Amino acid sequence: MKLFEPKKSEIRKLQITGGSTFIVSLPKRWVVEHGLVAKDHVRVEWRPSGNLRIIPEASSITRRREVEIDLDTLPSDLAIDHLIAAYLSGAAIIRVRRKHGFRSPDRKLLRRFISIGRGIEIVNESNKMIEIESLVDLGSLSIYSSLNRMYLLVRTVLKDVMNSFESGDDSNLDDIEERENEVDALRLLIERHIGGVLESASLEDSAGLNRWEAAELGNLVRTMERMGDHVNQLGHLASDIERVQKIDCNVLPFTIVPSWLKLFKALNSNIKRPNLKEIHEAKDELRKNMAVLSQFEESLWERSEASDALFLHRCSESIRRLCAYASDMAEILLNIIIHKNASMVVVE
Repeated sequence: MKLFEPKKSEIRKLQITGGSTFIVSLPKRWVVEHGLVAKDHVRVEWRPSGNLRIIPEASSITRRREVEIDLDTLPSDLAIDHLIAAYLSGAAIIRVRRKHGFRSPDRKLLRRFISIGRGIEIVNESNKMIEIESLVDLGSLSIYSSLNRMYLLVRTVLKDVMNSFESGDDSNLDDIEERENEVDALRLLIERHIGGVLESASLEDSAGLNRWEAAELGNLVRTMERMGDHVNQLGHLASDIERVQKIDCNVLPFTIVPSWLKLFKALNSNIKRPNLKEIHEAKDELRKNMAVLSQFEESLWERSEASDALFLHRCSESIRRLCAYASDMAEILLNIIIHKNASMVVVE
């Protein structure tokens, strides 16, 4: 099907009929491309900026984004990045080609991609072409529910890490990489969903977001993913605990973790039900926690036991970064609240 490539803008004159009704003509190409005819309905939406958006409600034309990836033209170590980029672009179909047929590493790469992309699977396969289709209806998903799932994963893993530090038993961390991969997969799904919201009026309506808020939630999901990375790093440190002579979880830096868990929970609850007082208090406490951890890390250089100092410094650094990212999360939530409460006024 020939793809519609609209001009960036056109200038059209307003006309008046009946003495009180203003009308403007629509570009013929736009009408034809959407399969509209006379007396079909179009929806006119007011935008927060004061602009209007015209949506072809009666259009019978269905479009989808398709991406072609030729593995022969890509460095082998960058092929996965191109596949993920195609997924994030909102492609409904991704066709992967190899001129002389797929090799074992290619199929391993595609299996890895399928495992990290939610709702995609191989629907057509030949020796030289594999077609991957997205089967997820983004309109049926909730960005907030996906964000909450990310929050629960990060929080639960950190609790398991602390239990491992305290008990010396890391058996509850056996699946830590699987949970890290799930966090990454959720991040990709949410970013794909947000991309759809930025492009599609219907997805914007179903998500209950405007495009500005969606962009900020994109920043938020990347912040949560970085939290997950540092929790994962703490998990690996907990698995190597036998290398350290002694660990006391009732002293710094570990005493900051209960505070962080409490603040992270409070900030997560503010994603849908914002409370400025809670966000301000959380950001203030996080700032104090970061200062305490910075002083603690400086004091470690005075210790004689180098292995313990290095271990505690790495733990403290990850916990401090968790505080920093939670502080970023608070700023993003403030941005969203202020934007929602802002008023559009006419400047004389």
